[in-house]
Amino acid sequence: MSITSASDGARVVLAGPAPLTAASLLREAGCQVLSASSPAMLLRLAGDAPRPRLILLGETVGDQPGLSLLARMQDDALTRSIPVLYVAQESDEELALALGAADCLTWPLRPLVLLARVQAQLRLASLAGLSGVLP
Repeated sequence: MSITSASDGARVVLAGPAPLTAASLLREAGCQVLSASSPAMLLRLAGDAPRPRLILLGETVGDQPGLSLLARMQDDALTRSIPVLYVAQESDEELALALGAADCLTWPLRPLVLLARVQAQLRLASLAGLSGVLP
């Protein structure tokens, strides 16, 4: 499955223990993949220009729970418009969605599902940007 038309070199941040296959798949699909191994790095990458078009957020980033980082990003006007795909156990899906995740993926990551969900979020972000919804 190709997402090249939707990605256009889109900056995607992988935060937390994302498998190398996820980074490789996204690069092959035309995304510019950045990795954040700490909460500070994630927040810096999320706020820096050009801002990422998508964040794949794991259960933990460094020593901080992914859900608390998700809540923190949703509270910040600069980062709340960036779609977040939360990658975790099934039991965290409802809470992640309630905290503002755009979608959730569960382990183990399935390549076609990952690419389809990324494509959907990039298309939605692109449409929202065209209509003036995103800053």
